[in-house]
Amino acid sequence: MGIQTTATKMFLKLDEEKRERVLSAAVNEFADKNYNNAGMNVVVKTAGISKGALFKYFRSKAGLFGFVYKMALGRVKDYLRQVRDESEAEDFFIRLEKVMLAGLDFIHVHSGLAAIYYRIVFTGDSPCKREIVEEVHRESLSFIKSLIQNGIERGELRSDLDPELAAFMVEAVVDRFVHAHHAQFRGQLGSENRLSHMEINREIEGIMKMMKSGMALSRGSEDQVKK
Repeated sequence: MGIQTTATKMFLKLDEEKRERVLSAAVNEFADKNYNNAGMNVVVKTAGISKGALFKYFRSKAGLFGFVYKMALGRVKDYLRQVRDESEAEDFFIRLEKVMLAGLDFIHVHSGLAAIYYRIVFTGDSPCKREIVEEVHRESLSFIKSLIQNGIERGELRSDLDPELAAFMVEAVVDRFVHAHHAQFRGQLGSENRLSHMEINREIEGIMKMMKSGMALSRGSEDQVKK
């Protein structure tokens, strides 16, 4: 059936402050509870609107959830697009470091949206779980693959790498890295257990070192190519 996003023209014509208030209330409710337990009464009370108004803005609970999801996906794309454009002149591994840091920045700034996504992945509690997970991974794999192909073309990565397989591996590492830190940003582990910026950078450096040993074009390989 696909992901339903039933935002009406009435909602889209609201002033920005009111739209953000409604969406913020919805994000917090879906993030704190699973989809089935999220209450529209809580959303309207937090947003300061009537329940009738909410269902004029979104014809159903699933429609509101779909809109929140599409908004989240759009913001993820904006983050990735910014990293891609701002790091264009840098090598693959520097760009990948920046992708990982952007992921951490996203779950910190948009912790509620990240919580909703991880609920979908690990509990399946949402409309259209399969479509949502597939779309997110498809977008992520496509982005990582483009960085890898660019790295191969510029001689930063081995020419015999399979871009599809390499993208699958790298995306899995990045996704697991970001997810591992998500609980810390949501405050589930307590501030005393959160890693410092220095520790996070050291962790990323370790991951990059391992990836370079398998993906980077070595000096010997470079000499062979020149011959």
